[in-house]
Amino acid sequence: MTECASLATLLNGLLSGKVVEILPEPIGTLPSVCAKVLVSQVLGYAIVTGSALVKLPQFIKIARAQSAEGLSLSSMIMEMCASISLFCYYIALGYPFSTWGENFFLFFQNIALTLLVLHYSVGLASGKSVVTILFCGMLGAVLYRRSIPDVTLPSWLCSTLNLPRCSVTCEDMAGGLPSVLLLLGRIPQIVQNVKQGHAGQLALITYLMNTLGCIARIFTTLQQLNDPITLFTVTTAAVQNAVLLAQIILLGSAPPAAAGKKRE
Repeated sequence: MTECASLATLLNGLLSGKVVEILPEPIGTLPSVCAKVLVSQVLGYAIVTGSALVKLPQFIKIARAQSAEGLSLSSMIMEMCASISLFCYYIALGYPFSTWGENFFLFFQNIALTLLVLHYSVGLASGKSVVTILFCGMLGAVLYRRSIPDVTLPSWLCSTLNLPRCSVTCEDMAGGLPSVLLLLGRIPQIVQNVKQGHAGQLALITYLMNTLGCIARIFTTLQQLNDPITLFTVTTAAVQNAVLLAQIILLGSAPPAAAGKKRE
């Protein structure tokens, strides 16, 4: 369809304020499939824009309390590694920035947030912090340069799982690793919240924005990408963010006494 083919131009027109000149016909008469693509494009850029500061409320809450009370350090580290993997996965594929741009901003925000949590929990000069920083740096370098050789799976496993191919590339690893890290990484925080009876210093606004952003990203992924790895990753993240959001609402933050003890 000519209307669908010109959606990229239409979106550029929306951004530059020249909509009237570019629209081929009234927006209400565009085919529904084109409308979905347009909504997907706009949602994609909205997600990217919102992600630029999504971690700021969490950063401010920890800094004001001068405490990482109730936060799972292992969850933070795994989320940072997931962000590094996603950044290295998408940047080499040439996907439209609107389909993955939030990972560009989350890459830097998760690094800063993890360093802050390390500072208030074990100290940046501790051996644990140094090892974490070195490991994450090496992980990013290896995945970005695609330095891991391809792995060939046994033919019987490929046929059993009905896989389209038996080789696993470094690109596949970079795309699949975040799903595993996010799945494993959020579980310690969820369990810790249940055990301690509160959500620590988790910020409500951050996880509300995370949840809404992931739900919107599921829609944009279905509309713009034929990538099951990306779909599984964002769906997993949406479910876990929703669980953490529910815990923050139902359990509340760390009591002042707990945060005060951590600062002393």
